[in-house]
Amino acid sequence: MAVRKKRSRSSRSDAQMTPGQASYVLERIIKDKRVSRGDVSRYLSEMQSEIGDLERRLQSLRDAAGEAVAVVRRGLGRAAVAVRGAVGGTPARKSRKRRSKITAEQRASRVLQGRYLGLIRQIPASRRAGIKKIAKEKGREAAIKEMSSRLGK
Repeated sequence: MAVRKKRSRSSRSDAQMTPGQASYVLERIIKDKRVSRGDVSRYLSEMQSEIGDLERRLQSLRDAAGEAVAVVRRGLGRAAVAVRGAVGGTPARKSRKRRSKITAEQRASRVLQGRYLGLIRQIPASRRAGIKKIAKEKGREAAIKEMSSRLGK
């Protein structure tokens, strides 16, 4: 009976591979005839069915939860909250509140604030206090004129 020598944990290579290293190792495994190109193709084709199985399992868990579930909409970059009922499994979406239109005065104030912020960022931090004082005492318009003249704009 042959006795196998036990490998120590330190001799094992558990380090993560880069994509280039993984490609090299795969090519060597194929070259050494440990695995065929057909095996690699089969694994790649099975990937989609495994993803489908995972998605079905996840849907089953969501349905079983019967409570609020965050659903990430692709392309929007935000999560929309969908409330799932205990029966049926169809999400009932919360309605969005309509934004009231802003007045011309509000729009002008926001434009002015945007110009102020765009210019104040270009002023050195040591000189911003003086600009802020002008904005507080004389208004943002005066502060914008002062910053524009200092910056030569």
